[in-house]
Amino acid sequence: MIFRNSIRKTCGFYVSEYHMATMLLPHIVTKIEKGVKIDTILNKNIKRELKELISKLNINDITKAKILNIRWENVEENDFDYIKDYMENIIKNNNDIEIIINGTKKQIDKVNKNIEYWLDMNIEKLEGININIINCYEISEFNSNINNILNEHNNIINTSGEYPVEEMFEGHRKEAI
Repeated sequence: MIFRNSIRKTCGFYVSEYHMATMLLPHIVTKIEKGVKIDTILNKNIKRELKELISKLNINDITKAKILNIRWENVEENDFDYIKDYMENIIKNNNDIEIIINGTKKQIDKVNKNIEYWLDMNIEKLEGININIINCYEISEFNSNINNILNEHNNIINTSGEYPVEEMFEGHRKEAI
């Protein structure tokens, strides 16, 4: 699995769609201003919340338009055929990519499994491409040990930014999976 060096996983936890949008917006603004491609595979629609929050932000109109151009609606399908087409499309002409995924642990695990399967099959297409997968877990559905989720991710995102898991949770040691 050579591609693993170019793939990074970040996790976040949210209690509502507004909370998720608030948590992600500072990160998204920074990434867009750096020219990073942002895309989503959402189980919960957050378009309304994003529009409302963006209207209150003091950022330039070009950045606002780019944020609003991101697909913030939920995706009904996330089977392998969908992920295959999605990944083929998103890697075209993009070297730095952020994929935001939200939902329950079960939904996120399914999407990640399909992405990882596609990545395993397409190593040659990934040369020079960096992908950060941001998995945003809905806390109301969250009932498993947080350590399992933290072990599957390099970083954690919250309203103050993106940080290595070990920095945010002192004493947490990543266990081999």
